Amino acid sequence: MDGQEIIDTVRFISQFHRARGSDEYKLLLERLKELLLSWGIEERQIETIEYSTGGVRYGNFDSTMVWNVKDAELWLEKPRTFLSSFKNCKTSVLFGSHSTNGWRTLELVDETYTGDLRDKAVLVQMNPSKAFKQFVEERGAKCLLVYFMRAQDESIGRTPAQMPDTVNYLSLPHTLKASQHKSFGFSLTYRQYELLKSLTNKNFKVRLFVDASLNVGTLQVLRVRFEGALKKRIGIVAHLCHPNPGANDNASGSALALHLCRELKQKTLGFGVDVILLPEFYGSLPYASQNNDYEFVINLDMVGEDQQKTGSTMMLHETPPLLNTIYDELLYDSMMLFAPTSSDSFSRRFYRSTFKSGSDHSVFENYAVPSPFLGQWPDRYYHTNEDTPDKCDPEMFEWVGKAVLRTVELAPSLPDYIVEQALGRVRSFLKKIVGKPGSDIIESVVKRAHGEKIEPVEPKLHIFPAAEGPLGYEWFDKAGELSEKREIVNLGEVIQLAARYTQDYDATVTFASTYLNVDAKTTQDVIDLLLKNEFLRRIN
Repeated sequence: MDGQEIIDTVRFISQFHRARGSDEYKLLLERLKELLLSWGIEERQIETIEYSTGGVRYGNFDSTMVWNVKDAELWLEKPRTFLSSFKNCKTSVLFGSHSTNGWRTLELVDETYTGDLRDKAVLVQMNPSKAFKQFVEERGAKCLLVYFMRAQDESIGRTPAQMPDTVNYLSLPHTLKASQHKSFGFSLTYRQYELLKSLTNKNFKVRLFVDASLNVGTLQVLRVRFEGALKKRIGIVAHLCHPNPGANDNASGSALALHLCRELKQKTLGFGVDVILLPEFYGSLPYASQNNDYEFVINLDMVGEDQQKTGSTMMLHETPPLLNTIYDELLYDSMMLFAPTSSDSFSRRFYRSTFKSGSDHSVFENYAVPSPFLGQWPDRYYHTNEDTPDKCDPEMFEWVGKAVLRTVELAPSLPDYIVEQALGRVRSFLKKIVGKPGSDIIESVVKRAHGEKIEPVEPKLHIFPAAEGPLGYEWFDKAGELSEKREIVNLGEVIQLAARYTQDYDATVTFASTYLNVDAKTTQDVIDLLLKNEFLRRIN
């Protein structure tokens, strides 16, 4: 595979502002189909699947409205000073902003202001979802001016002080219900935030407009199908959504998946392969609910980083052993085989890790599909306007591409040493839980997932997820002090998986706490919270 050619495709994809279901997203799909056809992929192999969005709930996720944005500008009124515009920076407009229906001039206030917010621009430094709840839903504000940087990490230069002119990609809630508030806003640089903060509550005003629309509609999944000699199929998944530029997140995974199509066309396959480009979560949820017969799925999300520029490390996040982990072992072996080297040592950072939430593999795993996840983390430019193609490394694409192809080719006839290594890791995990509550149930589930013909062990205190798919993020608003705990988001998702496959309270506590090396008390507290708020249910 030619890594530079893949970067060229990243450049092409990153031109598009890829809001789920938007006109620009659909135009990109048309152009990608043209590209695939030019490579000799037959039209009958390419399918666009549509799902409803806006006013529809998929599992624990309320689907979002289709957002089309044409233009927006933000100025300080006096002295008249340009701050930002959509034409200048696509991440400057909060995703999901409603149209202002022309220019608006609003007084600039901050979160300490106690008066009526309906005709104010509220300056905040917090997660926009929390700001929406606090100032839009509860106090009637329409306009939010936000500075918020996720995943700050001084060691890679990712803090407000180290990136004062970066514009973060941020979203307003824009479900059907949330869109009724007709809110809008802008994402600021830290330097702009500091300027405006000095002017709040002093009768200064901003002048702005947003030209956008929010509508019920459809979102699209692009699937490219390759037949194999056997009935079983493998999925290769990458999410295509996110704003311009979104090069590593995730034009990189999408571009690599497309170029894998080019390679798969030339091969005689044992298992069939589906290459699937979709909107993250909101596309994978309805898709996986109808297409969950894959032998396994490989998720490609943020695979292209130039590690010197981004501070990233390539990670293979494993499938939890509640499902078959043998294909994870094959993918790891392939990654090690093709790892870039220099002077007889690895020239790129690479680690293997337990399950991590936050991407589409977690959807498929909740439908009993093993789903190893390849991606890089952390990333200095994650969810910012500086996530551009010059931060990609061609050697990364070649490395991952070769590893995925080898995994696909060897999967129908697994080497004995791969099976032995995978089962050895499973035995090691089972030794950790010996004598703990629910260990007999866990042992039964894990061994059955790895092919042993044994009888299931009946749960003693039945619990089960209330919805299909992953746990999601709504529960986090109710977590209180638990939200500050280590591994809390990953813990929630592993609890969801453990409850789904063991269906037992004690087994869920033991599996999740042991697998993630989190104390059992914290795990119990999260489970009890999920039961109280009906994300999990007791079964009589």
